[in-house]
Amino acid sequence: MSGGLAEGKGAVPVSLRVGHLSRIDTYLDWATLSMWLGTKRAPIVIGMAQASMKGHGPGGPDGPDEGLLVRLRALVGEAREHYEAGDFPAAMSRMRVAHDLVSLHVIRISGE
Repeated sequence: MSGGLAEGKGAVPVSLRVGHLSRIDTYLDWATLSMWLGTKRAPIVIGMAQASMKGHGPGGPDGPDEGLLVRLRALVGEAREHYEAGDFPAAMSRMRVAHDLVSLHVIRISGE
């Protein structure tokens, strides 16, 4: 592919950013529900949420959402550690903060 986003030229479309963040938001929803239900698969679903944030978002390493992704990775990583240690309230609070950050970010960029 030549030109455009493949070479890092031009602005990243808001619709692409929102789509990427919506996918992450869905994985966070599933992970949160799995934690609430206490299923044996909760660690797997949390891992799927982590995997959805792996790598760079639209725009590459200097993309407009990289700061958010760094924070989300840290929060979900902490949530996983707390959940595996049996500290449900600490794990859930981090998942809720991560979920809220994504939602608020989508609202903010949708107004651009």
